[in-house]
Parts: sequence; C-alpha cells; structure tokens
Amino acid sequence: MSASGYNPFNWKFILLSQVMMILFSLVLSFFPSYFIEFYILYILVYLGITSVIMMRSNPLLRERRSLGEITAARTLYEEKKANELINKDEEYIKETTEVMKKNFSSLGIMFLYMIILIIVYNYVVIHFVKTISDTLYKFGFFVLYFELLYGVSFLLNRRVLRFQTNIPMAPTSYRITEKGIIATDKSGVFLPSKYLVDAEISQNRDKKYVEIKSASKFPFHVRLYSQDIDKILELLDRVKKIELRRQSSAES
Repeated sequence: MSASGYNPFNWKFILLSQVMMILFSLVLSFFPSYFIEFYILYILVYLGITSVIMMRSNPLLRERRSLGEITAARTLYEEKKANELINKDEEYIKETTEVMKKNFSSLGIMFLYMIILIIVYNYVVIHFVKTISDTLYKFGFFVLYFELLYGVSFLLNRRVLRFQTNIPMAPTSYRITEKGIIATDKSGVFLPSKYLVDAEISQNRDKKYVEIKSASKFPFHVRLYSQDIDKILELLDRVKKIELRRQSSAES
C-alpha cells in the first residue's frame, strides 16, 4: 500500500480543525486588521502539526522505513507482466474505472463548492457582518459559519474516501523478497513481511491472482496477478516462515 495522506476522520484532525475555527472566528471578530498575519501563521503551524499527526497516527507512513529493507532483501520472485492479466480482468477494470469516475465527480463537486464559497463570502457574509455591531455576535456568527463549512467539507471528504477504500491495489509489476512485497511500477505498493503472518490470503485461479487482505490495524488490500499462482502462494508461505523465525529469534 502506498501511504495515504490526510484523514479527516482522525479525532486529532477534528480537534485541530475545531480549535482553528474558533481562532479564526476570534481574529475576524476582535482583530480583523491582523487577519493576513494570522493566516500566514496558521498555514505554517497547521502544516507542522498535521505533518506530526500524520506521521504518528498513520501506520502506512510509519512503515515507510520498511521500504528500504524490502528493497534491499534477496529477491525470491519478480513479476513484470501483471498488467497483461489485469487488463484481462474485466470486472476489476470496471471497478477501478467506476471509482475513478466517482472521484472525478467528487472533485468537480468540491471545485464548484469552493467557487460558491468564495461568492457567498464576498457578497453575503462580509456585507452581513458589517450590519452586526456587537463583537460577540460577530464571533458567534463566524463560529456558526465555519462549522457549516466544516460540516459540508467533512461530508464531501467522506464521499471521496469511501470510493477509495473498496478496491484492492494491484501493481502492474512487483517483487517478492525475503522481507515482503514491493511494487516495481509507480503505484507505491509495499507490504512488510510481518503483516503477511496474520493476513487473509485467497486466490482466484480463473483470473490468476492472489489476494492479500489485512487482518490487523495496518490497512492493506493487495492483489498480485501472475501466471504462476502456485509459485506466488508457495513464496508467500516461505516469506511468512522466514518472518516467524526472525520474530522467534528476536524474542529469545
């Protein structure tokens, strides 16, 4: 799996968003002349905090250090023509195409949402705020305004992420090494051997693939296409045994 990025459903991101919305409301209500300076500071601080949260809470990013180990380990098998089998799997092609269409549709909706947001803010919100004389009322209005925007963005993100989590990742070329699986295409797919131990492994001989699915908190769903399914299954079992011996040695 390639590492995923921003996850709007992480409680730390939700808390950070709530705090920033309150701060934005305070600045716009009580210190509007300092908004530009605050916005620049916000970008710097937000990027720093979100980077730390992502590194600590996203298991995929934490496992990036395993990438070098998998690459450097001895290669047991290399598949260079998986794309030929992928292209023959009409069901998989249909599923991935449908996901791409839905993602483009969601991006279009988000783009339209941003345009509407700019228009509403410039021609409605600003004029309405000017009619409010009480600063506390302004603050309350901005809080409600930002909460509404956050709610809409949350729902849009939920729609996009739902489409992305249902389809297995199928690299067009890959290697199986003694430390795991790594794609040799541009997909960024990789799977450390320690997660193979408890993974759910299934096969489809008609479509010539082996599917590996997460049985742990580490999220992955990989599909390996190959003309030699038996070889893939044999090597995955071998890698699992190597990993178990390694874990046993580390514990003793």
